[in-house]
Amino acid sequence: SNGGNFAASAIAAGLDDQVAAPDVAAAQKKIDAKDYNGAIALLTQIVASKPDDADANNLLGYSLRKTGKWQEAETFYLKALAKDAKHLGANEYLGELYAERGDLAKARERLKVLEAACGTTCEQSVDLKKAIEAAEAKK
Repeated sequence: SNGGNFAASAIAAGLDDQVAAPDVAAAQKKIDAKDYNGAIALLTQIVASKPDDADANNLLGYSLRKTGKWQEAETFYLKALAKDAKHLGANEYLGELYAERGDLAKARERLKVLEAACGTTCEQSVDLKKAIEAAEAKK
């Protein structure tokens, strides 16, 4: 198999191309490391050049929500959903935002969309359902 050579040449190409636009994978790495501000910086650039990128809009919304910027987060989740109404991540995260905010009716709407898109046992449905139940317990 030629997998190793391919990876090495991809890395070499990446090193030559220092001015390449940041990509969603690089932003995801920052999110995984809980560097939400770093992710916001990258994703803001990505969304500026690719406003229709549902994944980038979703991750920008997520990073903003994690830094307490709920209003802005909602804007980017809605942009992701405008491009892809069944986007699993955006539906889950927007639903979680609504649950955290105590807007359970809107959170349940997102859960319905998820359950229709991926069933009741997919990770996104399960996670959102837990967030709604946690919010209900607080009421």
